Amino acid sequence: MIARVLQSSLVRFGAVAVAGLTLDLATAWCLATFAGVPLPFAAAGGICAGAVLNYWLHERWTFGRGEVSAKRGSLYTLVLLTTLVSRVGSVALLQATLLPGPRHRLPVLVIATGISFVINYLMSRYVVFRPATRPETLTP
Repeated sequence: MIARVLQSSLVRFGAVAVAGLTLDLATAWCLATFAGVPLPFAAAGGICAGAVLNYWLHERWTFGRGEVSAKRGSLYTLVLLTTLVSRVGSVALLQATLLPGPRHRLPVLVIATGISFVINYLMSRYVVFRPATRPETLTP
């Protein structure tokens, strides 16, 4: 049972997300702290590093393709932009309607992160890394 759960692409996706976030934050922090890069630029560098790692791990492990594809890489970039829009939109909507005020910042961020995680997973799974379709067989 546990082995089956660990083989789930959703669990692998989550593990890759944690790895990407770790690299993202570590890169940004190191660039800002040791290289003196302004924080907004360091953050952008971190996001790029995390995104590259995530894409590579999704290709090699999460969805088991094994090879890197420029087409899927481009689609993954669009998924990341969609994820960003869904995160920001969720934050704005939750803050304006259900959870206004500064004391709800963390719950809003957590809920919006969950929403964007699901959107990212579904788009990654069914748009970028969709299962290969089998050609239809013609029967006489």
